[in-house]
Amino acid sequence: MPLLFALPLAILVFVAIMLLLMPLSLWQRVRSGGARRQARPWLITFNFWATLVSTGLFAVFVAIAGFWWTGAWSYAALGWLAGLLVGVLGHFLTRFEPGAETLHYKPNTWLVLALTAMIVVRVVAGMVQGWQASVNHVPWPDSGWLSHAGLLAMAALLLGYAGMYAWLLRRRVRHHQRYRGFDRSPR
Repeated sequence: MPLLFALPLAILVFVAIMLLLMPLSLWQRVRSGGARRQARPWLITFNFWATLVSTGLFAVFVAIAGFWWTGAWSYAALGWLAGLLVGVLGHFLTRFEPGAETLHYKPNTWLVLALTAMIVVRVVAGMVQGWQASVNHVPWPDSGWLSHAGLLAMAALLLGYAGMYAWLLRRRVRHHQRYRGFDRSPR
């Protein structure tokens, strides 16, 4: 009998802790997202391949979700393409500091802040929608950015951004490693 009360209580405590730690997590993301860091080739390569695997798993999920949510494929594809463009923009806005042996980079803080704000807006909208659906029995919208497919579009945008940014950063690091010993000063 006590186990029947302990399990739901443990789940409730876990959800409460996650909700309380979310603002701290988002603040840390913004704070460290625009920090200057060293471009480590192995870490950037790992990040690139991990993003590709995540994108593949996301495509499988979208294929399954497409049976129940209308427009899942189109929303996800448009979000992913938009994410690729944002990744290119993010790479061009990144400040690179090449050194003799290492390459440092500093992502654009405003872009990191905008992507984090997008996540916050989507989480809050999802919580409000969930509350409305469970308490007031308001149905979820079938289309638009507040729909389930809209959630997939935002996730696809973040995956597209991460993939393109990692790929372009990987190219930049390889170029730096290849030509770091050459003098590029004008004569």
